[in-house]
Amino acid sequence: MLSRIQDLIVKNNPDLAGSKRYTIKPPQVVRVGSKKVAWINFKDICAIMHRPSEHVLQFVLAELGTEGSIAGDGQLVLKGKYGPKHIEALLRKYITEYVTCQMCKSPNTSMTRDSRTRLWHQSCSACGANRSVTTIKSGFHAVGKGERRKAKLG
Repeated sequence: MLSRIQDLIVKNNPDLAGSKRYTIKPPQVVRVGSKKVAWINFKDICAIMHRPSEHVLQFVLAELGTEGSIAGDGQLVLKGKYGPKHIEALLRKYITEYVTCQMCKSPNTSMTRDSRTRLWHQSCSACGANRSVTTIKSGFHAVGKGERRKAKLG
């Protein structure tokens, strides 16, 4: 009887039948000059995760506490010296927090932004669960002499 139920599940809903392992290419990080780093396959990784690149950019910049921008060809250019392992750990943190479903652990999710409340909502395609994800908070920001001077004058 159990095998008959499993056969019906496989026949009617192949996504729920087995466990698929999703893999993402490791981030390709290249040094640009002496003080910058470029994440070359940033746009591709965002497309694989089905996440807007602006959201991933906001998370990366907040976690690293640095400045950066997306270049015309989809590269993420960061100010500072970061290795591939550091960026990979950051990507893993993003995936566990914003990509995988907390109910069924499936990475087959999508995110939408509610324009009224300005919150991001995650919906799972596998189990149908919906939840609001935590907002990205910027980390510690040190105020330098120049910024203090500007604040005094302005």
